[in-house]
Amino acid sequence: MQLSINQTKYPFPVSTDLIHIILNVVDVNPPLRNHHSAITINFRDKSYSPEKGGYHPVEIRLINSGDTWYFDYVTDFGYVGVVYPELEKTLDFSWTDGYAWAAFAGDLPDADGIELYKLWQQNFVAYWITGVFTTSVCWE
Repeated sequence: MQLSINQTKYPFPVSTDLIHIILNVVDVNPPLRNHHSAITINFRDKSYSPEKGGYHPVEIRLINSGDTWYFDYVTDFGYVGVVYPELEKTLDFSWTDGYAWAAFAGDLPDADGIELYKLWQQNFVAYWITGVFTTSVCWE
């Protein structure tokens, strides 16, 4: 199977570095099945905790249309709260639904969402390069 990724459904500019990360993480031989409709990739820093901090968990989902994969969403999670911190969504970028969302700010105007996405992507790629993430892939 050849995995090709299309990024044209919404104007979040996906860098070739991020595409290469995804292509390197995704097993090119998915579990046996006639058709896969989506791939969800989870990136985790095993040492991340509310007490010590660390790198936020990230989930990236791709959806399949024909033989082409499209970005569906990128979600960044973080611990929120002081007494009983819980892992919650802190950033959400959706190509499919066409929005950018940030905790404590809500939906962002397109220009602000794109700028925030660019900053998030640059940081994520830099963190990936340092080797802080372990990954898991779920084929749907």
